[in-house]
Amino acid sequence: MDRGQDRDDWFSGIEAEEREAPGGAEADHPVEDWLRPSEPPPRPRLAAIDRRVPILAALAIVLVLAVLAAAGVFSSGSRTPIPPVTSTPTVGTQTTQTTTTQTQALPAPNISLAPGDQGPQVEVLQRALGSLGFSTGKVDGNYGPKTKAAVKRFQRSVRLTADGIVGPKTRAALAAALRRS
Repeated sequence: MDRGQDRDDWFSGIEAEEREAPGGAEADHPVEDWLRPSEPPPRPRLAAIDRRVPILAALAIVLVLAVLAAAGVFSSGSRTPIPPVTSTPTVGTQTTQTTTTQTQALPAPNISLAPGDQGPQVEVLQRALGSLGFSTGKVDGNYGPKTKAAVKRFQRSVRLTADGIVGPKTRAALAAALRRS
């Protein structure tokens, strides 16, 4: 090794090669330039199957949610169906089983009610209004603003004075509407 050359001078050999190379020799043996950024490697393209998998998974999830919604899993209704009435008459040694489904109309309250009232008759009113499509919110037995608003909507629908009070005329109209439903 040449004593005049510094041991830590890594680039001295490269500079010497550049000086010795004739003008056309650079094309045959390019010198790597550490200071010039190289081009980034090309990005790999996603295969078509890679795109189909998430799309199919999303469609499957949407299909499952649609089936669950159609089955009523997400409904918050608290109405329970009326169970069928089953009777088994016995005649001699022969047994006959008969199943009859009866839809019983909800009753109308049997007393007059006004905002501020509480109790089971208010619950009867709230259930009756709810079954006719006039939601009172939660059936809680309290004749509050939501129940009053539902009573007014019902009264307007049957062309009564919409005062929000369940008097004799409103009770009769409510009972008639429940019988028709």
